[in-house]
Amino acid sequence: MNDSEFLSQTEHISDIFTKIMLKIMTTNVAGSASDEITMAQFHALKHVAQHGSCTIGSLAEGLSVSQPAATMLVDRMSRRDFVARHPGQSDRRQAEVSLTPRGKNLLRRIESERVDRLGRVLRLMGRSEREQFVESLERFIAAALKLERSPDEVCLRCGTEHMDDCIVNQAHLALAGEQVERI
Repeated sequence: MNDSEFLSQTEHISDIFTKIMLKIMTTNVAGSASDEITMAQFHALKHVAQHGSCTIGSLAEGLSVSQPAATMLVDRMSRRDFVARHPGQSDRRQAEVSLTPRGKNLLRRIESERVDRLGRVLRLMGRSEREQFVESLERFIAAALKLERSPDEVCLRCGTEHMDDCIVNQAHLALAGEQVERI
C-alpha cells in the first residue's frame, strides 16, 4: 500500500471510529425523557463536578464558549434543577454555579451508562488488543499534539482529577516547559 492509499484508508477508518465513539458516548445519554440533556449541558455538568462551585465566567472559559452562551446554558440547567446559581463568595456580583443533587445523580447515571457501553465494546477484544489499542491512541495523540502544538485546545480541563501523567499535560510540558494549570 502506497502513502496515498494508506492516508485514504486512515482517513476512512478515522471517520468510522469517530462515528462509533459519538454513538457510544451519546446514545440514550440520560435515560428518561425528563432527564434528557444536550452534550453542552453534559459537558457543563461534568465541568462543575470536576471543579466544584465555579463562576459562570470560569465555566465559559472551561467549555470554550462565550459568557452569554454559558449564562444561557446555566439558565436552562437551573430551570431543570440540574444546577443551582448563587452569589459568589469572593464577589457577590458574580454568580457561582454548583450541582444540585438531581444534577449529581444525572451525571453519575450518564457516566455509568457511557462506561458500560464502552466496556461492552472493549470486552469483545482480547486484553492485549485493548492495551495495544490504548497505547496506539496515546502515541497518535502525542504525535498530533507535537505537530499541531495545541495541547490547550484539546485539554479536558479536568480540574481536581488533573493527572500529571495525562498525555495532554505531558505535551504541554514539552512545548511550554510547564504543566497545564489546574483550574
